[in-house]
Amino acid sequence: MSKSKITKIVISLALVLAVAGGSIAYYNTAVKENGALTEEAAARGEGVPADGIVYIEPEMVSLADALSGTADSQAAAKAAFDMANAKRQEAGLGALTWNSGLEQASAVRAVEASQSFSHTRPDGSDWWTVNSNLMYGENLAKGYASADAAVAAWIASPTHKANIMDAEFTSGAIAIHVNANGEWYWAQEFGY
Repeated sequence: MSKSKITKIVISLALVLAVAGGSIAYYNTAVKENGALTEEAAARGEGVPADGIVYIEPEMVSLADALSGTADSQAAAKAAFDMANAKRQEAGLGALTWNSGLEQASAVRAVEASQSFSHTRPDGSDWWTVNSNLMYGENLAKGYASADAAVAAWIASPTHKANIMDAEFTSGAIAIHVNANGEWYWAQEFGY
């Protein structure tokens, strides 16, 4: 049986267990990972931006619709969210709640990360200008094809881990954009 078939079976079993209320065990399927993180995670203070302008990207819905993925990448995004919450709970922090507004913003940022892998948007504006009312922290990753690998990389990076472990963050979301070459671009967004 091929590694990809085993991976799909494990993911399918995990989804069945999750739906049935069971626990999920993640196994290392020895998939080679060639992933990368942004040099630093991004975070900003609470409140209205210094210029006093509230930013909400008018094209956010159409850009979020450009997100392309697979059942595997969608399952990985949810699994990574759960894994990050497990890390928070191990540290005595409250779990983040899934935020649909941040989900849409993370979809935008995952697509944009595939165009410019940076906390600066392709048009040169700051990452949080997708929706300045919601976005206060961001972790990006690319090339990781499993939740285990992406979360492990974020946790191994002090600045990315700091976002995951920020006790003041109460909500979040993760989206994965799969480009034409099959490379995964991850965007994890955090809010209050």
